[in-house]
Amino acid sequence: MALTVKVLESKPRVFLVTLTGSLDSSTYADLEKRILNLISEGCAKVITFDMAALDFISSMGVRVIFKTKKELAKTSGSLYLVHIPPHIQKVLEIIEALPSMKIFTNIQELDAYLAKMQQH
Repeated sequence: MALTVKVLESKPRVFLVTLTGSLDSSTYADLEKRILNLISEGCAKVITFDMAALDFISSMGVRVIFKTKKELAKTSGSLYLVHIPPHIQKVLEIIEALPSMKIFTNIQELDAYLAKMQQH
């Protein structure tokens, strides 16, 4: 199955990446390349993966998530995950990925969190 990746810059340096399809060993490289370009060329500060339409994730897909988090951390950036389908969440729970990441049920919840974090 293919992976469709849509990237939207909602604010300067804040990107929403919508994933549709299968994030696996045959599709991860394209996503990884696009994300690394966002970080290096787009100077991404925040990347949010919207996973609502993600049907499948393999270990290579999980690897891309962790690599994205690691690369963003180098510049004090953040990675967020939203709309995680139950079957994908189960995979992340099994490998104990969720405790180290902030997870949101939707974009509005994420926006409220980010607004609160920026209050002085």
